[in-house]
Amino acid sequence: MTRDKIAELIKKSIKKLQKEGVFSDFKIPEILVEKPEEKTRGDYAANIALKIGKIIKKNPMEIAETISKELRAEGKALLEKVEAVPPGFINFFLSSKYLQNQVGEILKKEKELGRLKIGENRKANIEFISANPTGLLHLGNGRGAFFGDCLANVLEKVGYKVTREYLINDAKVNTQIRLLGKTVLGKGRIYLNEYL
Repeated sequence: MTRDKIAELIKKSIKKLQKEGVFSDFKIPEILVEKPEEKTRGDYAANIALKIGKIIKKNPMEIAETISKELRAEGKALLEKVEAVPPGFINFFLSSKYLQNQVGEILKKEKELGRLKIGENRKANIEFISANPTGLLHLGNGRGAFFGDCLANVLEKVGYKVTREYLINDAKVNTQIRLLGKTVLGKGRIYLNEYL
């Protein structure tokens, strides 16, 4: 994942700077790489310099500049541009070549794209409803049916063993189905005014 690659580059850069004596030796805090609210601030951003500033008691902006300089050298294959911005954020702009390669990877994966193993083959039972066979259809009937099936598909994709239960109706189902059958055979009536 791109965020993980950026986080790993940051970590590698900090360790290198520590080894060179630019930064003192400290435990590297959790590196969060997030999407900025505004696209002009890059594809991703990190606040690691602000966290380090609190630890080593230095100006976060200076720290961000130092890390950014190192990242420009280390991340050429992934990053087109790296910039430090006040009060100490680092913004990342992905390179066009990297993005083109990602499209190629997506095309290679085809049906395996997005498949995860977080479900670990655990069981999940999804129950969803049908439309009432003798009543009026409404948005809720349709939504319940497709939503349940979509949720089951997503769970399967991430590794769950899914059982789908399509509930035909409630306790009155036998009466309703019999009434529908009689109507279809012309032996009974459904009075529409009951439903209007």
